[in-house]
Amino acid sequence: MTATAATGLRAFRVDGQVAAITGGAQGIGLACAELLSEAGATVVLLDHDAEALDTARAKMPHAHTLALDVTDEAAVERAFAAIAQAHQRIDILVNNAGRAIRKPSLELPLADWDAVVAVNLTGAFLCARAAARHMGERGGAIVNTASIMGLSGGGLYPNISYQTTKGGLVNMTRALAVEWAPRGIRVNAVAPTWTKTQFIGPLEQSPELMARIRSVTPLQRLAEPHEIAHAVLFLASPAAAMVTGHVLAVDGGFLAQ
Repeated sequence: MTATAATGLRAFRVDGQVAAITGGAQGIGLACAELLSEAGATVVLLDHDAEALDTARAKMPHAHTLALDVTDEAAVERAFAAIAQAHQRIDILVNNAGRAIRKPSLELPLADWDAVVAVNLTGAFLCARAAARHMGERGGAIVNTASIMGLSGGGLYPNISYQTTKGGLVNMTRALAVEWAPRGIRVNAVAPTWTKTQFIGPLEQSPELMARIRSVTPLQRLAEPHEIAHAVLFLASPAAAMVTGHVLAVDGGFLAQ
């Protein structure tokens, strides 16, 4: 892919591009979809939760939606082929589907470990591979949703499968960035801190835990979904045309300590 001609604020536009967002019907995924749409993209929301997709359609009536289990290889291939056929292109993938099962390591059943690996790591690979096959000569941009827990062994609760898979996703981002650079496909990741979504809902039931999270975050607060989406838009846009293999922490200073 040649260097973009867009300069100034135009470089943050993605007019005419087609963006697929996994886990796109809620939380960070939906925030990304809203922002990418505002920046000019045609967005396709992919999510396994049919009820969440219905709610997202009401909120974003111009968005396209597809039910998708990212752990199903055949379903992933069909979904991305359908997107490419319907829109003649795929330019952006936001690899955002994720799962966490929070249990101490000595009490974590293999089935729970496998379930988290299947979504966070295998599912991310399957979607990246399927999207890349349809990006063609134009190239494209893939943004993976990693985590501060993929860059730090620290944690305020046992979450070994999540931490391990997010660490793997960080290195998968780097490996794919190098492998696919000749194809003009940029691969980056965001590493959010704790973010105000339903994903951390159970944690919010503990005022003590919320206080600890704020205390270990220099900015002393949780992130908002749109704050993660802003970083995703940058990495997906021509403004980041010379950025690949990078993991951008959106963490309120957590990793700087």
